[in-house]
Amino acid sequence: MTTALFVHGTGVRKPHFDGLFDRVRAGLATAAPRLRVAPCYWGEPFGSRLHADGRTIPSGTGYRDLPDDRPIDLTDDDETAVWALLDHDPLFELRLLALRSPADLADLPPNALPPGDRLAETLRTTVHDDELVTLLTAAGIAVDFRTAIETVVDSAPYDEATAGSDDPELRRAVVRAVVAQAQSQADARLGGPLPLAGELRDRIVARGSALLGTERALGAALARTGARLALALGATRPVERRRAAITEAASPAAGDVLLYLARGAQIRNAIRRAVDGLDGPVVLVAHSLGGIACVDLLATEAMPEVTLLVTVGSQAPLLYELDALPSLSYGQPLPANFPAWLNVYDRRDMLAFLAQPVFSAAVDHELDNRVPFPRSHSAYFGNPAFYARVGRELM
Repeated sequence: MTTALFVHGTGVRKPHFDGLFDRVRAGLATAAPRLRVAPCYWGEPFGSRLHADGRTIPSGTGYRDLPDDRPIDLTDDDETAVWALLDHDPLFELRLLALRSPADLADLPPNALPPGDRLAETLRTTVHDDELVTLLTAAGIAVDFRTAIETVVDSAPYDEATAGSDDPELRRAVVRAVVAQAQSQADARLGGPLPLAGELRDRIVARGSALLGTERALGAALARTGARLALALGATRPVERRRAAITEAASPAAGDVLLYLARGAQIRNAIRRAVDGLDGPVVLVAHSLGGIACVDLLATEAMPEVTLLVTVGSQAPLLYELDALPSLSYGQPLPANFPAWLNVYDRRDMLAFLAQPVFSAAVDHELDNRVPFPRSHSAYFGNPAFYARVGRELM
C-alpha cells in the first residue's frame, strides 16, 4: 500500500502542524481512500529558535501613533481585495458603514429595541443552525465563531454602524466581520494561518447571511470603496510596533529558512528517516520549505521507494534559478532517478513558484484558493480541488 508522507514548511510548530496534518489526512482519504498518510514533523526538533531567549533584540516600544504601512494589494478582483482588508482588519466594513451621515439612518420608533441589539440577538441564534455548524466544523472555526460574534457586537464600529440601521448591506457586512474575526482567532489559536479556501468561506458567509435574512453577495459599490477605506484606516488607526514581539513572532518562519540554508542536512535526514520507516511506495507531499528539502534530498540520494513528489507553494524552483539551491547548481539537471514531480501553486501565493520552466520533468498545476496572501500560502490544504488533483496523479 502506498503511503503519503506529509512534510510541513517553514515556521510550523505544534499545534499548527497537528491541524494541518489532520486536514491533509482527511482530504487525501477522500481523494484516495486506500492511501495511508503519515506525518513528518521536523519543526520542533530541527527548526530554528532563539537560543538566548531573544536577548539580541533591542527592547522597548517602537514608534507610536503611526499608520500601519503594510501594503495591501488591491489589484485583484473586488471580492479578494475586500477579504485582504478583512484579514488586515475584520471590522473594516463596519468602520465604513459607520461613516454614513445621520441623515442616512432611519428614525427609531418610540421604545423600540435598537437595531444593533436586534441584529445581535439574531446573530447569536445562528450557532444553533445545523447547516452552518457543519460548514464551520469543516472549516475548523466552529470553536472560534461564537466568540467572534461577541467580539464583533461588542465593538465600537458595530455600535456606530448599527446606530439606526438594519439594512441588508449592514447584515452582510456583519457576517463577513464575524467570519474574518473567527479566522483571525483561529490563526492565533493554531499558531499559524488557518487553511481555509474561498469556496468554503463563501458558503459560510452565504448561510450566515441567509439566516439574517439576506442572501445577496458582496455589493460592488462597497467593494469599490476598499481602496479609500484602506487609506482612511492607515491614516487614522494608531499602530504600536514592538520590535521584540515582532521578531519573536517572525523568527520561526524566517529562522527556519536561514537555518536550512546554513545546516539543512538535519532536516533532510529527518525526512530520510521518516521514509525509511515506511513500507511500500511513498509519495512525498511537501509544503513550502519542506518542498525545498525534499527536492534537495531526492537530487542527492537515490530513493526508489519514493514514486511521486508533490510540492505545494514551494520556493525550490526560485532557489534553483537564483543558483541558491543547495543540491544543484543552476543549469545542472535533476538526476535520472528523480521521481515524478507535481508542483502545485496559486498565483496569489507570493511564496509559490513554477517548476516546469527550469525543471522540464516537473508538472505545474495552478489552483485558485480565492484568498489573499499570506493566507493563500496554506489554503491549498483547505481546498478540495488540491486533493482531487493529487488523487488523479495517484490513479
